[in-house]
Amino acid sequence: MRRVLVLCLVIFAGGCCGDPPEWVDLASVELDDGTGSFNLLEWVIDDTTTLTFEAESDDEGLIAYTEGSTLELQAQPGWQGMAFVTLTVFDDCGQSDATNLEVQVGDVGDDDDDDDDDDDDDTVDPFIDPCGVTFVYEPQGNPSEVAVAGDFNDWATDTHLLEEQQDGTWTLYLDKGELPPGLYPYKYVEMDGAVEAWTCDPKAGLIHCEEGYKAPDDTSWTQDCTPNGDSCNSLVVVRDHDQPRLVVRELDIDAVAGARYEDLRFRRGCAGDDAGDYTVTLDGAEISTGSSAPELTVEHNGLDPGRHTLRVTMADNAGREADEVFVPFWVEEADGWERGVMYYAFIDRFVNGDTSIDTSEGASYELASYMGGDFQGLIDSLDYLDDLGVNIIWISNPQDNAEGPWDGDCGTYSGYHGYWPDDPFAVEEHYGGDQALHDLVAAAHGRGMRVVMDWVGNHVHEDHPYYTQHPDDWFNEQILCKIGDDYSNFDEIPETCWFAGYLPDIKYYEAAVLDQMVEDAIWWVRTYDLDGFRVDGAKHVPHSVLWNLGTRLNQEVEHRYAGGDQDFYTVGETFTFDRALIKAYVNENELDAQFDFPLYGTIRAAFIDDTASFADLQASMQASNAEYGGALMSTFLGNHDVSRFTSYGDAGGWADSEESACVVADVIQDAWWYDRLTLAWTYLLTQPGIPLIYYGDEIGMPGYRDPDNRHPLWWYSSTLNEGQPGAFDLQEFSDGLYNAAMAPVLWDLSALGQARREHPAFYSGTETQWWLDTDTFGYARVEGTDQMLVILHRGWWETTLDNGLSFAGLDADGTYVDVLTGETFDASSDFISIFMPGNSARVLVKQ
Repeated sequence: MRRVLVLCLVIFAGGCCGDPPEWVDLASVELDDGTGSFNLLEWVIDDTTTLTFEAESDDEGLIAYTEGSTLELQAQPGWQGMAFVTLTVFDDCGQSDATNLEVQVGDVGDDDDDDDDDDDDDTVDPFIDPCGVTFVYEPQGNPSEVAVAGDFNDWATDTHLLEEQQDGTWTLYLDKGELPPGLYPYKYVEMDGAVEAWTCDPKAGLIHCEEGYKAPDDTSWTQDCTPNGDSCNSLVVVRDHDQPRLVVRELDIDAVAGARYEDLRFRRGCAGDDAGDYTVTLDGAEISTGSSAPELTVEHNGLDPGRHTLRVTMADNAGREADEVFVPFWVEEADGWERGVMYYAFIDRFVNGDTSIDTSEGASYELASYMGGDFQGLIDSLDYLDDLGVNIIWISNPQDNAEGPWDGDCGTYSGYHGYWPDDPFAVEEHYGGDQALHDLVAAAHGRGMRVVMDWVGNHVHEDHPYYTQHPDDWFNEQILCKIGDDYSNFDEIPETCWFAGYLPDIKYYEAAVLDQMVEDAIWWVRTYDLDGFRVDGAKHVPHSVLWNLGTRLNQEVEHRYAGGDQDFYTVGETFTFDRALIKAYVNENELDAQFDFPLYGTIRAAFIDDTASFADLQASMQASNAEYGGALMSTFLGNHDVSRFTSYGDAGGWADSEESACVVADVIQDAWWYDRLTLAWTYLLTQPGIPLIYYGDEIGMPGYRDPDNRHPLWWYSSTLNEGQPGAFDLQEFSDGLYNAAMAPVLWDLSALGQARREHPAFYSGTETQWWLDTDTFGYARVEGTDQMLVILHRGWWETTLDNGLSFAGLDADGTYVDVLTGETFDASSDFISIFMPGNSARVLVKQ
């Protein structure tokens, strides 16, 4: 599969009778007056007499269509620049050939033309050229008039009327004097006499939701651009008119072979200055530099496996810089995210790698103070994580957090957790600062590990400059989400309530703050070469936030418009057991996925207190698959907001109660709970989705609810508890565990993580029930030639299971190896006998 950055000729050919038609090499054409007609027969080599033609422009500023063998080109009013028209010819055998024709209109940027809707940092539509904006609308009714109404005209319907064009579209051009740089929510209005039908722009990449756009419990909201539909406004963002642009036209990277080709175009700003100096870097090393290159092609082959980043900067000859082109990509086998195992490294509590930066912010409650974990500690732990099979690292929000102590449930707290940002761009000094974050990402990428940042977008701390500078217009009126023991505002006004009195809730109904926060998120991606976001409190922000974030990532990181197919993974946190509410934010415009809280609840019930049957577990997984529609959800056994698995098992539901908040849980001694934890891990890692390991759950660390579920990892291993550990691996960590019952969980999870890397049946393919009774569950998973049989036995007694194989899609003869123990089981004549100790799991892989 090829994935490359391309702006070039594309040819498709087939064969059924004789030679297929073939386009000649085409020069570009110029339209001085914006129109042109061309005989396509003169541009084709063919030995048949019957040809048909199709034409499609990649830019709504240029209309292209065919009448017989004639190509008709018509520029929209006010539009000038460059576009590509894809020409396709078909013969009477069905054979075809396609090519791209470059069309230039006017004198603003012949090669370095205006942009089209594959723009890098503006909205997809309406089309934005350097000197103005063309609004283009395809009416859904039969209006006598069409208007565009927005902030720029006080939402009037009689001042900005569009003109109907030959192709049925309606257009309006506004020059830079009429629409200066700024943010403009807008809608189209179809009018027939006194009847008005308002609609959003169905092709707009950015949206803007006003307060009250949906009911808080509405799980069916969509951006409905039918006339008078229930939708948010569309949003056009006009940047500096004179700034040039550098645009990737097509992206196509061979992720397996390590080949990459890119062709980029310089686009003049409205000032009309030509291309000046440019620099191309790959993984930080300069590979090309020069000047006066309106077209820039870079080709590279033989890239090593792993993460790579291409960056291109260019300025015009007046020194105005275009926004940097940023193209991150992986050279690897397929299924990079799908086979992933994610580890939440809660930075301050994970590993202390640099004791020279250990300081306190004066919190009165020990477990809510800075403990010393840092980015260097995570770098030191990469051997350990690699041994666990981890290839995705979720890190705490690295933004600088508020200094000093602040009120919490158990006394005063510090911002050790990362959820109190007080600076949009600075990195938390307790974690090691910006260079340490760069070092961490580079070290992780060097191990083939993706880095996911915890993005906090719902609120800031009251010390944040956005609050000190815009306290009234950028933030919602203070109404707490929790008032006393009443948590109802979390659900009744989720988008406007404050998590705490010192955490102002962002008023995303204002376009300025919406744009700024999304812009900041993109800055973190570009600056620190990140691979994904964990989106904190997804249901607490309007859909416009996730929609616009998705659009910006699509355009500027994934380059979907140009053929890019590598994901920047966004996984949201919506703490609810309502699948419909979780799904409401997972779609092609918003989040890639969310954490599956309903499945989490069933898993705990099935493996902790047996209040859910294995049939319930099956049904819960099936319900998730049906609801989420194939989204790559993240599954988990615990996180920083719920009690730890072993503590919950020992204390029952009390572990998550309000009363447990300030109680420190003891280490569980009973090996039974660690065996049950292994059963749960076995299920999680042999299912689709991205399983999450919350730091410490790999050993069954204790902990009641927050903040007790955030103990330092080094409390439980002498390997980490003796000063700065330096690099260490799983064997060293295991040898230092204070409770020997923890070690088997660690090693079993490692075996599962390593096997998941090698066997696609762990996360894809088909699943067939192999065995099911009250306390034993077996299922076969098959992906191509890869086969495995998983058995979970939660009874305290031993048992032997005798059964066939072929009915479940497994080979009837051969040897199956248990990845957890190394034991082998031979199948013969479609029969296998498997011994199961009490409270045990097996994962049998066909040899």
